[in-house]
Amino acid sequence: MSVILILYLCADATRTNCQAVRAESWNGPHAYERCVDVALGLTQEMTAPNRDRHRFVCETLGEEAKPAEHKVQPAFIHQSFRM
Repeated sequence: MSVILILYLCADATRTNCQAVRAESWNGPHAYERCVDVALGLTQEMTAPNRDRHRFVCETLGEEAKPAEHKVQPAFIHQSFRM
């Protein structure tokens, strides 16, 4: 199984205007559990306002999916996000 950790950087707490950034990936039978552990730790390290705006999501890639199809390319924006 392949799992990717995605960070959604959002402009505000409504999470309607978000940018997805691929943060990490894992392969193997325990990939999802490892991803969830990392996501929880990173979420706890954020400040409270950032926890309201941004979030980490573990996404499982299907067996038929090729990892190259799921690469999230970060878009360059003029706004700065701080954690």
